[in-house]
This record gives sequence, structure tokens and C-alpha cells, in this order.
Amino acid sequence: SNSFLSGRNDLAGIQYLGSSGISQSCFCAVKRLLQFGDRIEHVKILTAEHNHCLLLAVDSEGWMAVKSGFSSGYRGEGPTTFAEILNLLKAFGVEIEECDVPTDLIERLDTSALTVGDLERIQTAKNIRPRRWHEYIYDAGLHKVDPNAVLRAFPHVMPWSIIDTRIADLALRFFDTPDDSILTGFRRLEDIVRKRLPPDAPNTRLFAQAFQSEKSTLVWKDVESGEQTGRGQLFTGAYMAYRNPRAHRELQGDPNELLAEFLLLNHLYMLEKAAVLRSPEDPSC
Repeated sequence: SNSFLSGRNDLAGIQYLGSSGISQSCFCAVKRLLQFGDRIEHVKILTAEHNHCLLLAVDSEGWMAVKSGFSSGYRGEGPTTFAEILNLLKAFGVEIEECDVPTDLIERLDTSALTVGDLERIQTAKNIRPRRWHEYIYDAGLHKVDPNAVLRAFPHVMPWSIIDTRIADLALRFFDTPDDSILTGFRRLEDIVRKRLPPDAPNTRLFAQAFQSEKSTLVWKDVESGEQTGRGQLFTGAYMAYRNPRAHRELQGDPNELLAEFLLLNHLYMLEKAAVLRSPEDPSC
């Protein structure tokens, strides 16, 4: 019996996220999990009066606790951020429950010192019915927020796993100099394609020569002619829509639009890499 009690007082050994009393720290901690691809299976809100922590069940990491950066019962940053994180979790389809816990449990969580017994009490605690967490969203005035707008809470980040290594240097400095990174990337791609054409090829209609005619220099294996043409037109279309205007004047844009443009450019690099020289023996490749 004594050994059982001792075990229940052992530290739980789970991960802790965020900083107590700092809403944005706690919000960003959850966003980082979602951004990185961790699947939050369900969330239990731990409530002590008007202070709230979160206990997350994460498929790859087990239990994670988010410290008490959230609050309710008044208008301010704490309640608003709490409503924002609840809306975000709801948009991701996460199951949300809530239970009342004593203040000393919140204090132990905030000092990264939950015990095995604390976790047992949380897991066996009666869920609040009717569900109350919808009221936190309503009280903050965020109950009519568009689900698509909720996703805007995420920062603009570079998806490094798909970035072509030939523009990795541009991706690294993209958020400091987006206009220069995009324009340099387009110019660099022109040079790469030009080097793959015959030495006597004219400089005009570069991408049409490379990809679009029935005698194009480059083709994609096992791709039918209509798709070949469509892929080639992506190059000419992207240059007409984005590269040419940018070459004549510095363009200012929304960060989302600029990142999307850079990723379109990256896709052109991936297509170019996949293209092979047309075989004289098999013109259709």
C-alpha cells in the first residue's frame, strides 16, 4: 500500500508546453504541434475557477500539458486567446472535453510537476455536462469566426521538405527579401533550362522550345501529350503572370501570396528536374 501511494506521488514525466500566465506562449506551443504534423487526438481542459490549462493526447508523444496561459470570465488577452485556440482545435476536428480540478493541481502543472496520481485523477474526473467550452468562444465574441480565418493563426513558414536544393539559398533568405528571392529564382531557372537546350537554340520562346512542341527538347516519361503540353504551359504562364511584372517593377504583396508564388516557382524547379531529353528513337518518349 505504501509503495502504491509512493508511486502515485512520483512525477508523471510528461512534456510541458508554454509559460504560465503568458497566453501567446501557450497558443504558439499548440500551433507548433499542429504545424509540424503532430496529431492531437483529444484535449481535456483543466479548469480551476477562471484559469485554464490543457492536457493533450498526442499520438506521437503521449501526454503533453499546456500551462495556464488561458483564462475566462472577462474581456482581455487571456480569454480571447483561449477562444482562439479552442476554435483552432475545433477546426482540426480535435475532441474537446473539460473537467474541474483543484487550484493546487494547476500550480503543480505550472511548475512542471504533475504526479502520476494527478494524471489518474484527471483521466477519471467527470467531464462537464453540458459542455461549457463553447461558452468561452461565445463570450470572447469569436463564435462567428470563419473556419478558414482560423487557419490564418499559423505563421508563414517554409515547407523545407519539398524545397528544391537549387533554390535552398533563396528559401533561406526569402522572408527577409521575398521580391529578390523570387526574381532571382525565375532568372536562375531560365539559365538552367537554357543550358539543357542545343547550343544553336534561339533565346526566344525558351520554354516552348524546351517543353511545348512535338519536337521539344525535354519531355516527361510516361506522360501523354496533353499533359506534356499542360506542364509546359505552366512555365510560360508562370513567367507571364509573375516573373515579367516583377522584372519591371518591385512588387509588394501579401505574405501569403508571396509565399504561394515562391512555392509555385519551386514546383517549376521540380518539374524541370523530372524532365528528360527526348529520345530520337522514341519521339513520344
